[in-house]
Amino acid sequence: MKNLGTHQATGRTSFGALTVLLVATLLAGCGSEVAGTPAAQEIDVRKLAVGNYPTDPLDVRFTYQHNANDGRSIAMARLADNVVIGPDVDSKFSHSALEQTIYPLTLPQGDLSRVLAGAVRPVLESNGMMFGFSAAASTRELPKSHERDQSNNFNPFGGALGDPDATAFNVTVLQFPDQQRAQTAADQMESADFSVAADQNVHVTLTKQPDAKAHWRPGVPSMAATLAHGQYVVNVYVAQPKPDMDELRAFAEQVFAAQLPLLDQAPGLSPHEIFRLDYDPDAMLRRTLHPTVAFEANPVYEAVHTARGHLHYLKDQKTWKRMLDDSGVDRISNASRGGLLFRARDAEAAAKLWSGIKATTNGSVEGPADVPDVSCTLSKEDIGDAWWAYRGSGSPAYICTLHYDRYVARVASMQLGDAQQMAAAQYTLLANSQYL
Repeated sequence: MKNLGTHQATGRTSFGALTVLLVATLLAGCGSEVAGTPAAQEIDVRKLAVGNYPTDPLDVRFTYQHNANDGRSIAMARLADNVVIGPDVDSKFSHSALEQTIYPLTLPQGDLSRVLAGAVRPVLESNGMMFGFSAAASTRELPKSHERDQSNNFNPFGGALGDPDATAFNVTVLQFPDQQRAQTAADQMESADFSVAADQNVHVTLTKQPDAKAHWRPGVPSMAATLAHGQYVVNVYVAQPKPDMDELRAFAEQVFAAQLPLLDQAPGLSPHEIFRLDYDPDAMLRRTLHPTVAFEANPVYEAVHTARGHLHYLKDQKTWKRMLDDSGVDRISNASRGGLLFRARDAEAAAKLWSGIKATTNGSVEGPADVPDVSCTLSKEDIGDAWWAYRGSGSPAYICTLHYDRYVARVASMQLGDAQQMAAAQYTLLANSQYL
């Protein structure tokens, strides 16, 4: 009892001393000047016109349950984050020519005809290919055909009509259940592809990646190479204006040199690991405007990406990469029919990114009332995969861009009033996410 009483007395004495000190400090501050810059207080977001859009974080409204489909989608988004874009290989590859998520061949979406020769499909089926991602870049914008190719021909540049003066590459990365099946698939893929024109193709050894299997057709300015890397198979296709084997070999080696270290950062996953992937490990989706309660992961339309993963889906990679790099953007999330959210290095970097995005737009329109730091514009161009609901519609879309703390968000709609409500809801959600 004596020890307890001593402890209580000591506690009262400490609290009393602290109170006296605090009062003395406050009294001393009266009438004195405090250095610093005055800052605007937080607006009352409860008064913003958000319509019927939700303003609570997604995880407050939704309880996530792990499932195989969501896990695979998250894994495919993760793989896209670790497949090269053009500037990863060389700054001259400033034009994106293709981005394609590769689903299991057993699914309706499982189509490889655009990026690999049809002859390799049986190889992928027999070795249990799980999923993949394919990307292509070029030194020049490659004109695309508006007609759907029904021929099932190898087309690594997304339906491009071709440009004899362009230098371009395609990288296709596929994950397999284990290293053994990946190695078997790589060997068999090269054999199947080589056999398409066995009387004309010639085997080539890559000096810097001697384990790769490569071939070219003399007189044709392109080369293909395949390499197993852990649970992955990496297929590289390079093309240039002139048929120089040494230059093509060096080109393929350059692409592999950029790609392989990225895969080392994201080792292949087992089915159990895929199933347990966290859908929102960086608390990005909870801050992204998500109009519905139902959540269904999608590697493109409802996912969290790194800057590289997001850049795959943008036409002007050069401009956007510079802005994202300068602002230290490390995560980007998007919700189908909802918001697109960037996380910058800090609030100052977010303001810089917001200004940079505004500089890429024109034709400003009225923004939502009482929402600070928001800019709205009318876009008459395809605004891309980031907003799935509007892609390819051919109609103008209103886009509002805003920033809050270290975040920059974009929303889009066919109606200006709707876009304004979405922007107000997204701003409110960002504010609420700080506390909920």
